[in-house]
Amino acid sequence: MSDTMDKLTSTLGELMKKAKEVGGQAVEAVDKNGTVRGVYAKGAERTKAYARIARLTLDLNGENEELKKIYTEIGKLYYEQLQGRAEGFFAPLFAQVGETAENIRSIETEIDSLRRKIAEESGEKDIEVEIGAFDDVVSADEQAAKGE
Repeated sequence: MSDTMDKLTSTLGELMKKAKEVGGQAVEAVDKNGTVRGVYAKGAERTKAYARIARLTLDLNGENEELKKIYTEIGKLYYEQLQGRAEGFFAPLFAQVGETAENIRSIETEIDSLRRKIAEESGEKDIEVEIGAFDDVVSADEQAAKGE
C-alpha cells in the first residue's frame, strides 16, 4: 500500500509541475494589451488533460487495490478448500501459510499477555466500573446542590 501511495504522490507531483509549466508558458504568451492568445488556450487544454490524468491515476490505483483484494479472496478460498491436500508448487506455499498463521497467533498471545500484565500492575479498572463510580459522584453532587 505504501508503494502505491508513493507512486501516486510522485505522479501527482509530476502532474502539478507540468501544470505549473503550462501556466508559466501562458503567462509568457501575454501580449502588450494583456490578453492571452492561442498559447493560453493550448495551456488550458493541457492543464485539463493533466487534471484528467491525475483523476484517472487515482481511479486506476483504486481498481488495482480492488483487484488485489479479489486475488487475495480467491487465494484464501482456494487455501480453505484444499487445506492439507495441496500438491505441486502449492504445497510449500500452504506450509508457509500455516507457519505464518502460527507466528501471528504467537504474537497475539504475547501482546494479550503483556496488556494483562500492564493492566494488573497499573491497577487499571474496567471502564464500566469507572463510569458507574462517576455516575454515583454526579448524583451525590446533584443531591447536595438541591439540598437533599
